[in-house]
Amino acid sequence: MNKINQIKLKNFKFFYGEVAIELECKNALIFGENGSGKSSLYWALYTFLQSVFKSDFTKIQKYFLHNHPENLRNRFAQNTEDSYIKLIFEDEQKTITEKQISNTTVNTKTGTLIAQAVQGSELLNYKLLSKIHDFKNPYEIDLFPIMDKDILPFIIFREVLVRHDGAIASANAQEWWDYIKTGMQPRGKMHEMPYKTFATAVEIFNIELKFYFDTIEAKVNEYLRKFKQQFTISFEFKNGSYDAFVQGSTTQRNHKIIAPKIIVHANFNHASIPVDKQKITRPHTFLNEAKLTAIALSIRFAMLDQKLSGVAAVDTPKFLILDDVLISLDMSNREIVLDIILKEFTDFQLIILTHDRNFFELLRHRIKRFNQENWKYIEIYECEKNGIPQPYIKTSDTYLEKAELYFSQKEYEIAGNFLRKEAEAFCKEFLPKKQQYTTEYNLHDLNGLILQSKAFAENAGLDNVLFEALDSHRKFVLNPTSHDSYDVPKFNSEIGNCLNTLKELRKIKNEPFLKRGEQVEFQLSDGTDTYKFDIILQDDFRLLQEPTKDSVLSKGMVNYYITKNGTKGDLQHKQDSLKKMYDGCYNSSDKTKNADFWEEVIVTKSGQKLKTERKF
Repeated sequence: MNKINQIKLKNFKFFYGEVAIELECKNALIFGENGSGKSSLYWALYTFLQSVFKSDFTKIQKYFLHNHPENLRNRFAQNTEDSYIKLIFEDEQKTITEKQISNTTVNTKTGTLIAQAVQGSELLNYKLLSKIHDFKNPYEIDLFPIMDKDILPFIIFREVLVRHDGAIASANAQEWWDYIKTGMQPRGKMHEMPYKTFATAVEIFNIELKFYFDTIEAKVNEYLRKFKQQFTISFEFKNGSYDAFVQGSTTQRNHKIIAPKIIVHANFNHASIPVDKQKITRPHTFLNEAKLTAIALSIRFAMLDQKLSGVAAVDTPKFLILDDVLISLDMSNREIVLDIILKEFTDFQLIILTHDRNFFELLRHRIKRFNQENWKYIEIYECEKNGIPQPYIKTSDTYLEKAELYFSQKEYEIAGNFLRKEAEAFCKEFLPKKQQYTTEYNLHDLNGLILQSKAFAENAGLDNVLFEALDSHRKFVLNPTSHDSYDVPKFNSEIGNCLNTLKELRKIKNEPFLKRGEQVEFQLSDGTDTYKFDIILQDDFRLLQEPTKDSVLSKGMVNYYITKNGTKGDLQHKQDSLKKMYDGCYNSSDKTKNADFWEEVIVTKSGQKLKTERKF
């Protein structure tokens, strides 16, 4: 499968001169401060991929011609200088393919690579996403107006268009609509074949578009469930028309094309809600922005799945390019969406751009939790050279990498500062969110985070040697007030030891595994009676693994019922690890079950063994 190895931009929008962005066929998380060229990069990729839909060379060429009113050239570039967007692709066999669009060269339509990439890709930014629910209060959410040019090109109908003018036919929905939306020119007579052919095309367009939305509805609702939403959506399709009767008349026709409507409704199918209140015909007047964003993402992801279902080649390039699509979500909803993206799109090359530094760090930490190594971290800033503003692009180093760099340069105070940042970042990743806060709901300072991490590791059964070492560093190296009295050799040694401790701690795999509210179960017998244990988790449980050791589950609070021979007992509570709970029950059983709790504890919802759900 081809992936993007390098992006080259020359004199395009904010990019002055030739700028190369090295992706090395990896996913990319890109932070760009406002005005740095981040959005210019997104639109370069968008313009490049959309070029395959331009039948006329001049419609692509115009973006790079200095004298064209729609050009996207950098305003500081000389008129005689080149301007282009160039992508260098590489496949598993290290075969390089270069594609370019410029004022002189357009080779994206040569071969099938870019056409396949477009069919297997999705580009979204906040503006495009918000269009799906950016409707005024009195109006319903109608998807059709935002489909023209953005969505219709990616829909392939079952039927091939038959045109009244005999032009080349197509099954592409955009080409159908481009043909239909202007009406017949000239109108023609109703009893003649050209008119009938055109009217039939309108009718088939309605049928095919309705079929398409009927097809993706279930997939949209599947994504909504993944996004933890408690509602579903449905599509109401209203046919478009051509030359319909004027309202109130049975003889006069309007000679117009009326576009179809695709209305989005939300449905709360809960027994506690009266039937007449379950359907929300104008979701944007009731649901908050996080829920509306979940709807928009679910629709676009379902459309992407549908596109891919029609792609025959298994090596089709797949790109998911997102520019600030989650800025309207709070932190908890961001984490849900990020987990879906990181889990569901592992066969895509992801390019995620953001201007939000906190989001950049959140996603960076999330990626580490998923143990995904195939990422590039890039930062873009605005700089000025010879009076010309332009992007400054650099690889984004982690706190640990920066600490190691400054330690090697004997800049111990700076290294110590980055070690403090790294220690805080590690603890926040390592600890469940609940344990990052005090009983007064204030975020622990670094001292508190380290002590909490030490206790959490001990409760989970991890070796506490590294955490004891981190605790000792807390008192000296990581305490910013303790440095003035240090002699250089001692400080050098302690900084080096702290650096090594944090590098070793980073080798501990740590991933969310079971969430609060999930239910697990197991069943044992003592030879006479049968006992079923239904356990409702009251905390998030983490999956942890030290190098060369077996993975373990963290400890947490649970509620549970014991059903003896079919009779359910009272609700009980316990703060414990699932392993210790199972082992204690197993030791009192007839031992006919497996002694390994990973084999016998079942996730109730999926019916899968814990061992099956375990990642490492």
